[in-house]
Amino acid sequence: MRIWRFTCFSLLFGVFLLSVPELTGSAELKIAVEFGTTIRINTSAGKTPQCKVCIRPNTQQLCQSSVVLRSDTLLDFSCSQPENVFTVQIIRDNVIYNIEPKEHKALQKFNRTFIWNLKPPATKSLHLNFSRTGLRQIQPTDSCPDVYMLAVENVSIGRFCQNGTIRQVDVRNAGKLSLEVSGGRALDKKFIGVSLGRLINSLANFHVVLPEKSSTQDFFAPNAFPENAETMWYFTVPQTYYTDVHILSYTVPTCLQPENIPTMKYTWQGKEPLVKLMNVSQPSVEPGNFNLSIKNCKMSGPQPPSQGLMVHFQITAIKRSKGQCEGDLPEKQVLQIHVKKKDPKSACVLKLDSVRMDTITIASGNHFVLNSFDCNKDEVELTVSQTIECKEWRDCASTSFPLTFNYEQQCIPGVLKTIIWLLHGPQNSAVELQSPAGDLRYCPPEDKCNSIILLNVSHVNPGITLGQFCPKGTIQKIQIRESKIAITASVTSFNDRNLATKPVLTYSFTQDISEHYIFTVAPKMDNPTVLATPAWPSGMKASSTVSWIVNLEPQFKSNLKFRNVSQPKCKEVHTNIAVQTIRSQTTLYSTKKDEKMKDLLVPESFYLNMTNCKSPTGAFRAMMEITLQNGTSKLLGIILSIVGVVLVIVTAVGIWFVLRKKKRNKAPPVSVYNPGEHAFLPGLHGIPKAQEEEEDPHTYVYIDETLIYSHLLKDDAEKEEYKEATTDESDAPLSAPALPVRNAENLVTKSNALLDNELCGYVQGQSTTSGSPKTSEEEGNYETRLCV
Repeated sequence: MRIWRFTCFSLLFGVFLLSVPELTGSAELKIAVEFGTTIRINTSAGKTPQCKVCIRPNTQQLCQSSVVLRSDTLLDFSCSQPENVFTVQIIRDNVIYNIEPKEHKALQKFNRTFIWNLKPPATKSLHLNFSRTGLRQIQPTDSCPDVYMLAVENVSIGRFCQNGTIRQVDVRNAGKLSLEVSGGRALDKKFIGVSLGRLINSLANFHVVLPEKSSTQDFFAPNAFPENAETMWYFTVPQTYYTDVHILSYTVPTCLQPENIPTMKYTWQGKEPLVKLMNVSQPSVEPGNFNLSIKNCKMSGPQPPSQGLMVHFQITAIKRSKGQCEGDLPEKQVLQIHVKKKDPKSACVLKLDSVRMDTITIASGNHFVLNSFDCNKDEVELTVSQTIECKEWRDCASTSFPLTFNYEQQCIPGVLKTIIWLLHGPQNSAVELQSPAGDLRYCPPEDKCNSIILLNVSHVNPGITLGQFCPKGTIQKIQIRESKIAITASVTSFNDRNLATKPVLTYSFTQDISEHYIFTVAPKMDNPTVLATPAWPSGMKASSTVSWIVNLEPQFKSNLKFRNVSQPKCKEVHTNIAVQTIRSQTTLYSTKKDEKMKDLLVPESFYLNMTNCKSPTGAFRAMMEITLQNGTSKLLGIILSIVGVVLVIVTAVGIWFVLRKKKRNKAPPVSVYNPGEHAFLPGLHGIPKAQEEEEDPHTYVYIDETLIYSHLLKDDAEKEEYKEATTDESDAPLSAPALPVRNAENLVTKSNALLDNELCGYVQGQSTTSGSPKTSEEEGNYETRLCV
């Protein structure tokens, strides 16, 4: 137990001795002092003065809390570790030559401050060259192992660390440069060049050389900035690097003359100075070397330190790729080109006439210089606005003009996304639009265009949208009773500017039309045609009218379906929807009441008219769908049915002929006679009987097919010859009677074309009656003319 108590006591006593080493023991130092140098040893702030420093010039010792040494001296300290109590200042006066810091090894354990008092001649200034060390400015509260401090006329210019971009500082009048080195750290003996130069007006000038890499440097205005004082910064910027200036924080005093409020003044070689207030954007992406000055005003009275002039700003240097476009837009085209960054946070930078902007507008008649930095083509969008005006009818009446955009300034970066044409026609005129590349298709906002270009037609004032349209549709023409309209072509998926040189639409100015809007439509068989009232899905304007002229081919009819109709409540005359055929002028549908619309089957081309009421409560809107049907489909079915029946009959007759031929080959031949000269079709109707078959039966056993000819007897001479050849046989007992005239008329057509296609000839044979065969005198040879 006693051993443990003794051990604890020893430890506590040791800790006590370590905590107050300066109060016990002693130390002796021999200090060498150079000529022109003064060494001050002072008690550190906050330390107890119980430790003394003693000087023994002779035999008598003088002890005190601080000493000033100007020559070699032997010092005694009343404590063993005086470096924990005292600080050392090594001062050199009237410095106008180069500075070579020298170490005092006896004082190396102390916190040391090397001070060089600067005092140039009255007509000169001092240039302090820090090329070997390089300085970077820090805030007054920041620190680093070796801190340089610069003061001019008792004004702190700033605190600096080594290895920075400040290469030189110019000071006027008396100044002080100091270097703080922490105890135990060896002095970095870096050379500081000092030279005399011309007198400067500013309090101090800083020369900054920015490195050839992306960097950001902080700078601060002098603390407690005097009235009317000025500080200058000279920045050297590497080639292909561009600088941005950002003010991070600032305060400005209350000036005696408010117009003299402190500003940031920038100067580039060959340019006029640029002055910026503290509360606005500072220059950015500027190439080349430049100067920056800050000047305080004459203050209205004493200002507290927190309300004096203070500026903390940054200089950022970035290596960038640059593109430049300079030119003029033709004034006669009345063009405006808007160049816009798609993403404001991207590294792309746009500048118009040295002013950085995210959106730049270039107008006709103005000279422009557009610079772009680190901008990919897809990062920038172009919107072109062109005004086309025609005031006199003689200049534009009933003439179609193409809507194109001739992109002459090829150096402007970006992808062309939107073209806006503003058409201004003569007073009381209408605008007619057509597509030279094919008809247009109405595209509701909820649908996709599936094309590289989308057209939006609207009124200029008050900006009412007519609708959106795509290529390859069924709308042949759009007529608008308005002399000022806007056409916007939005390019959805392309980056070829040459497309804008091709006509997107053609326009013409015509006399006033009866309706507010007229659409000429030619539906197609492949896809339904969708139509909608202007401004869909919004309602039509009050008292406005719209008509669709729907043209159909003669063989088609259409099914008109009302997909979505919304009719408002009206105070007086109600809305009207009417459907009327064009050729027969038949009204198929007309309503002025709020009733459910029914689908219509329209047999021909028709008008579809709609009128909104004067004071609607709600929106009047409608969406329709037109589907074509082939009107000849039923007739074609009938024709095909008849053809099928005829084919069946012909086949049956052919089979019957084959069977009859086989049967006749077994019986004696018989001739057929037709004295009435009427053609008949044996295969279809058979041979007419003169009496009942059981009284005079006939069997036809032979037909000479070699006597069949391929044409008709067309002239009267041939007919007479035929009659003479058959006169002697007219009394034959087995001759067939003539066919009825109506049968002959049905079988023989009057058309020469059909006559040429008939098969005609003569049939020869022999006939016998049932029973015993007749004598040769009783037998007769007969022949007749057959036509099929």
